[in-house]
Amino acid sequence: MMQPVGQPELLKEINRLRAFEVLKTERVVSRPGLAERTGLSRATVSVLADELLAAGLVEEVGLGASTGGRPPMLLQFNPAAAYALGARMSDHVWSLVVTDLDAQVVRRTEAYISGETPAAAVDALAGGIASLTEGLGPGKLLPAVGLGTPGLVDVRSGIIETAVDVHWYKVPIRQMAEEATGLQALVANRSKVGALAELWYGAEEGISDLIYISIGTGVAAGIVHNGELLLGTNSSAGELGHVTILPDGPRCPCGNRGCLQQLVSGPAIADAARARLREDPTSLLQELCGRYPERISAEMVFRAAEQGDPLAQNLVSDVASYLGIAVANLINLFNPQRIILGGPIGRVGHVLLDPLRDQVRRRAMAYPRSAVEITTNDLGPDTAAIGAAVLVLQHASELFFAM
Repeated sequence: MMQPVGQPELLKEINRLRAFEVLKTERVVSRPGLAERTGLSRATVSVLADELLAAGLVEEVGLGASTGGRPPMLLQFNPAAAYALGARMSDHVWSLVVTDLDAQVVRRTEAYISGETPAAAVDALAGGIASLTEGLGPGKLLPAVGLGTPGLVDVRSGIIETAVDVHWYKVPIRQMAEEATGLQALVANRSKVGALAELWYGAEEGISDLIYISIGTGVAAGIVHNGELLLGTNSSAGELGHVTILPDGPRCPCGNRGCLQQLVSGPAIADAARARLREDPTSLLQELCGRYPERISAEMVFRAAEQGDPLAQNLVSDVASYLGIAVANLINLFNPQRIILGGPIGRVGHVLLDPLRDQVRRRAMAYPRSAVEITTNDLGPDTAAIGAAVLVLQHASELFFAM
């Protein structure tokens, strides 16, 4: 959480934020233009512009067109003036990125976690940050790190309430990360930060309502409405993996039966493939797994389906059917512009798209369905780490001037 400030400083921060947002959006603007777009006086804008120039956030890039008097000097936003840190935890590794102020990745690395405990994860995070930021360059590193973690995360307290995949409960991850790194930590579930990355990159297309579905060892959704991340009362909105699809389906670790993640997650797809392979040993999957069924992965199933293997195609059809029920419900409930399949499985699940779209056409109401595009993630494996950096970039102006 950002530090509170006094009234004059708060007003100054609000004015600075207005100017910062206009410059970031417009890219190049004159001081009179900045005054017009922010609603601030020319005198206030002149002072702000001088501060931004001195800080390196803008550069003078020549004269603009005259409107009858002296041609105004143009100011250009400089995204290389500062860097943001983002990190996403998956299984036993952190994926870390440094981005500029436009969320463009400048550096990336991975930090492997040698242990099962939260302390081991935080140690790996601190080591990864130190390695990634060494000799970074002339830009300022914003004094914060965004974290995308597994589990139910209370964004306000920075506590992971429960992360079944890694057997963590009541972990004060924000406090631990701040003590280990010396940086302010901003924490959210990794599917939610994935949605933030998609929002950031979709803004130029006018995308303000989207749902990012992360499919990996589990399933979760980040929901964005009117450009704002939907958190819910205690930050647990978007637990799509625990929507009931089959009332008498397989038991889930949450205690329910027939949860979506027990049907379409990576482990669920691999388990179903192994079971079916016992009945059809002629499947291409035998070759792909080297005749060791325990090696089968969801990625292998998709690859076999793309090559026309009937067993894999039938399994993909079942996965699309289950996922289609959930996606159709999301469309009817939230009326988004875009639904993106992401996470380790969603990114490689192109073969899922056509059968999924068919299921959605069958199940979603025609009018909200007509407004939505269903696609796979284009940002690649850095998506959630970039989204974690966006947690920082959302506070870039105040963090920059707090250094």
